[in-house]
Amino acid sequence: MTNINITTNPTGRSPENKYFFGHKTKCLDKTRPKYYKVGDMKDWEKFFDLMTPKVTAIGAWAREHSPYREPLRLETCNTKFTIHTNDARHEQFVRNMFDVLSTESRFSTDWTIWHNTELKVPHPKIYVNLDKKNMLIAGTTFLGEIKKGIFGIISFELPRDGILPMHCSAFTYNDTTNLMFGLSGTGKTTLSSDPDYRLISDDEVSWNSKGIEMIETGCYAKSEGLTPETHKTIFDAVEKAKTEECLVIENPGVSNARLSYPITCVENAYHEPKQFDHPQNIFFLTMDAKGVFPPYSKICGTTVRRFFETGYTSQMPGTEAGDNEIKPLFSPCYGSPFMPRPVKEYSDLLMKKIDENECNVYLINTGMDKDGERFALDFTRKCVKMCIENNIEDRSWEVLKTLEDLIKDI
Repeated sequence: MTNINITTNPTGRSPENKYFFGHKTKCLDKTRPKYYKVGDMKDWEKFFDLMTPKVTAIGAWAREHSPYREPLRLETCNTKFTIHTNDARHEQFVRNMFDVLSTESRFSTDWTIWHNTELKVPHPKIYVNLDKKNMLIAGTTFLGEIKKGIFGIISFELPRDGILPMHCSAFTYNDTTNLMFGLSGTGKTTLSSDPDYRLISDDEVSWNSKGIEMIETGCYAKSEGLTPETHKTIFDAVEKAKTEECLVIENPGVSNARLSYPITCVENAYHEPKQFDHPQNIFFLTMDAKGVFPPYSKICGTTVRRFFETGYTSQMPGTEAGDNEIKPLFSPCYGSPFMPRPVKEYSDLLMKKIDENECNVYLINTGMDKDGERFALDFTRKCVKMCIENNIEDRSWEVLKTLEDLIKDI
């Protein structure tokens, strides 16, 4: 492998051009039509016939690590993907982000992804056939389209088995296991990569009856403002990835610029498969551009469900194609584009697991204070640690009222 620098077109995901097909579309949440549109099967068949270039097949394992590296089988059954791509840069990205088998390995495939950056189409097209278990991606070179496409599939499959897929980071600290929910740009990767923590995953995790597992085996960190003083863990991991010639640099200079590297490049991370404990602490991150929420609050009950089901934050520029400014956003489950089933299916699972395991839940504002100044990273890190180490006063109803007032105003 070699280090790769890629400028993509577009520079973000294209959810408005994603369509679902098949009888299983009845399980989609149709109340979110921006993300879950049902297409005509004739369009699927026509597009599928075009997606037959000479490509490289990559065997990628998601949901958990390959059994070839871990003799102890975990509870979750593997979902196996064969990814076909014509682009070596995207192949390296997949190898950074997922546990990949060689093309000579014999394994059965659950899902197949066809990815073509050279096919001439007027705009990005992402087609997902839930019955045939195929995904087609063309007209875009944005790396996150593959990553989040796979996560969307996982999020569709897991709840049937009582397993909760989560758009969150995970880490251990002072003998506790912790989760951080949040949209892109709210600080999941940065905060969970604190040098005092040991990283489990920076973006996608599943929660089963025994505890939590990582879904990916790589990191996809924003590069804006990256310095050894403020982001030491990420900075050191990037330098190691450069040395090992596996770093993928995406869209340098733009607001959504990112860096991809295997989690093995992160010194203070878990590198081998492991079944982790149930989380003791859960953090909801909101990049609140209005400055109406305090820097930290303990919440419980109805307030937890309401925040999870609304997922209030401010969307950062470049997360999706065409977005160039910060704006208020409500994204159910802190990841609406990747959670295809009705929101209540996910929130019911979350509340059940929180109640069963007596988890503490906190809201962390990584955005603005009441004077319009953004909270400093070091201050937010101290707030998170204080929540873990101390018994914080419950502010559920105060926070819930603020959220409801905010929803009315937008």
